[in-house]
Amino acid sequence: MYRISVIGTGNLATRISGGLQQAGHEIVAVFDRDIAKAEHLSRMLRRYKGKAIFTSDYSEIPDCDIILIAVSDDAIGQVAANLSDSRSLIVHTSGGTRMQVLADCGIKRYGVLYPLMTLSKSKNIDLKIIPFLLEAGCSSDLGILIEIVASLKAEYKICDSEKRLEMHTAAVFVSNFVNYMLSLAYDIANPDYVLLLPLAIESVRKGFMIEPQKAQTGPARRADMKTIANHTALLEEKFPKEHLEVYEMLTKLIKEKYNG
Repeated sequence: MYRISVIGTGNLATRISGGLQQAGHEIVAVFDRDIAKAEHLSRMLRRYKGKAIFTSDYSEIPDCDIILIAVSDDAIGQVAANLSDSRSLIVHTSGGTRMQVLADCGIKRYGVLYPLMTLSKSKNIDLKIIPFLLEAGCSSDLGILIEIVASLKAEYKICDSEKRLEMHTAAVFVSNFVNYMLSLAYDIANPDYVLLLPLAIESVRKGFMIEPQKAQTGPARRADMKTIANHTALLEEKFPKEHLEVYEMLTKLIKEKYNG
């Protein structure tokens, strides 16, 4: 098992550090520019028999096997620049940032451990269901990342930065964009939005089973103009402009895709 320091205290850092500790790794330090946030995550880990110190000073990060950078994409380079003297394996967790950013900052051993999953502090998740996309600067360090994922009993795929960016972009469609659509559906169905849950689950399940293009149904797919007119009239009369704009845009695209 490995001695690991975590830089960051957000959703990903919280969930991954907890999972790594439960898998038998030692979280030795939690770093955040906001010392109160670092202390909070450190105390959470200590409640589960952890020993992590907390710090806002890079020089206080103890010697360890791996330093996990779990911060916003824009901050990865800035953080890495403070770690150029480290002999640890430095790993970022971003789907949309190339591994090369670490090498460019003078990091000697570097890699990527990207969990392809939406994570939240407020909702626990079994890390075994998460696919991890891995990349490293050398084969021995890639082996370490594979061991890490194996300790979590999760699946992995070795991806270069270009492929990982493609998967991250696809994930935005599957997660972030779908969540935005759900927010519009909530407004329209309120207070009965829970009745949409079985439909949402079945739509995603069917899309992955028989391919989304084959699973597409609805008035735009059928070019059912009467129903479309009824929907647009309702949205225009009762809901904010964005609901109608999204409906009309997606209806247009689906009609063009399936009906020419």
